[in-house]
Amino acid sequence: MADPSRPVTGYPSANGYPAPPLGSAYPYQAQPPQNQPHAYYYNAPPPPDPRLAFYRRFCVIIIGLTVIFATVLFICWLVIRPRVPEFRVDSLSVSNFNVTSSSQTLTGSWNLRLQVYNPNSRMTLSYDDVRPSVFYKTEFLVETRIPPFQQGKKNQTFVDASFSASNSYVDRRVLDGISADRARGTVSFNVKVVAVVKFRTGAWRARARVLRVYCTDVPVGITASSTSGKLVGGARECSVRV
Repeated sequence: MADPSRPVTGYPSANGYPAPPLGSAYPYQAQPPQNQPHAYYYNAPPPPDPRLAFYRRFCVIIIGLTVIFATVLFICWLVIRPRVPEFRVDSLSVSNFNVTSSSQTLTGSWNLRLQVYNPNSRMTLSYDDVRPSVFYKTEFLVETRIPPFQQGKKNQTFVDASFSASNSYVDRRVLDGISADRARGTVSFNVKVVAVVKFRTGAWRARARVLRVYCTDVPVGITASSTSGKLVGGARECSVRV
């Protein structure tokens, strides 16, 4: 038991608190946080820009209208279901046909009749800037232009075109190929038609499109001793691209 009469050694405790135990760090009193009256002002998000909000709403409206317009066009296409016209060579004849090897020239007259059919039951077709041409394999021979024409629904039309070439220069390989074909009794030509076509139904009108028609290997009976011939083997179907 401690003697109360014995004097106390050591330093008095500061501020009335007991002294810390030996071997421990001196507990300094933490400073209270300082007031930051402007912290909310600096950390608050900036107010929204009214111009940016307007641009966003405008973009949303444009996208929505575009989607609606595309949907309406797609539904119209499903209902109308436009189909490309059908072409075939009904007849092709050649007269005054002659090739000259020495000068590499070709002379001849072609008469073409095309059968054009509109398979659409809801749409009419109109053709403009119609340009038929005749080739031997890939070699261009002659071209002409015919008047515009129109077709009603489920309509079949016959289109006539006349071509003429006089002493037109051609490559040597073309002359050799034509001479070899005439020796066999048949010369095959390729017919190409390019036109601008428009599809219409009521007040709805599709944009104009370029129509390309390819009629390949159209045989005409011409012998080496003759200068004229006609289509052999019946009508020839053509491929159509829009």
